[in-house]
Amino acid sequence: MKKIKSFKTIILTILILALTSVSSLANAQDNTGQIQGIVAESAIVMDMDTGEIIASKNADKQMPIASTIKLLTSLIYAENTSKSEQISFTEDALKTTQTALNNFKKVNPGDKISSDDLMKAVMIFSANDAAYLMADSVAGNTKDFVKMMNDRAKSMGLKDTHVVNPCGLESNALNPENKEINLSSAYDIAIIAREAFKNEWIRDTISEKNKKVTVNLAGSPVIIETRNKMLGQHGNIGGKTGNEAKAGRCFVGFFERDGRKLVTVALNSVYGANDVDVFNDTKIIADDGYNAKKQVFKKAGEKIDTVKLEYKLFGLFGPKKTVDAPIVVSKDIMYYKNPINDKNAKIEYNTKDKNAWKLADKEVELTFSLPNYKAKVPGKVDISLFDLIKANIVPYGIFVAVVGVVLAVSIILYRKISTNRMRKRKGYIFYKK
Repeated sequence: MKKIKSFKTIILTILILALTSVSSLANAQDNTGQIQGIVAESAIVMDMDTGEIIASKNADKQMPIASTIKLLTSLIYAENTSKSEQISFTEDALKTTQTALNNFKKVNPGDKISSDDLMKAVMIFSANDAAYLMADSVAGNTKDFVKMMNDRAKSMGLKDTHVVNPCGLESNALNPENKEINLSSAYDIAIIAREAFKNEWIRDTISEKNKKVTVNLAGSPVIIETRNKMLGQHGNIGGKTGNEAKAGRCFVGFFERDGRKLVTVALNSVYGANDVDVFNDTKIIADDGYNAKKQVFKKAGEKIDTVKLEYKLFGLFGPKKTVDAPIVVSKDIMYYKNPINDKNAKIEYNTKDKNAWKLADKEVELTFSLPNYKAKVPGKVDISLFDLIKANIVPYGIFVAVVGVVLAVSIILYRKISTNRMRKRKGYIFYKK
């Protein structure tokens, strides 16, 4: 009996150790900043205030983005239109019938919708004809508006974003032969989303708490329903959905917990039976963002670069010399460890002054750069005045010796001259007597 109990104790101990090891391994994986346990192929979570990337998964991979592009469409629209305007439907906008307002009732070219209701149709219901109408309203046609979208993406430094239509559909109602689709990355979409959220009109629209909203379409009330199933849960204060064959299920979420705002992006998740997977993914992504802790990127005293400094051997004169001086950080530099930050993080010394005498042992300002984030951090030129003197001990020794000889000769000459003068003076006095 005792042997059986001992055997059970051993087995239990082994299981506990195994579970502890698995737990430790999971934590170690999390410490890389790679988002774990999600269906989405690509994801990111970013601090809304600082722009820092907190955690990611394939976030710099270019891929289809479905209706998440409507964040950029709505941003440009909001910047060029007022809420009070009345917008007339165009023939081109009405050609799009997939997830469209014109499916609710018959809409004719020239029928009107308020600008504010148009924003709700795009950001809450994700109406595709409404997105095309935004384009026509601002630029006169889709082609010119798409150029505006690409130009705006370029101005924001987005390298993975390529826009071909304002709605995100993977079919083109205006030109069915054109098979191009919108492409971007989770990182780029997060940048767009962060910029869009700064716009009060967009922010108020996506934060609408009522799941069903009434808009006036060509003189008739129409009820549209939000596609954000996460609104009001887990700190979610808004979002933009997307779903297409190549893009999969996508979601951009805005969160606020304890006053801190984050934006999440999940691309190419799955719709599933009840359309919950992308929202489950998003909760994991958001939780990762709020639970993440910064890690040390560079420790205080660690060298980040070597710069070539110049100096004259004797301060203001003498031959010009150069010295390679280490640049070190003066304090621990912290960052969120993740694949994108690890690939792009850098600390630079940009001071134009290269005078070694001035900079020796001096504090200097360094620039710590991450994608979409920069900060000034303290550093130091890790070379001392003693180091400079030590490196030139031979010429300084010769200089001191020469100066010593000159002084000695000068003193001897001075004394000799003084002695001669004294003799002459005594001889003159003696002669007078």
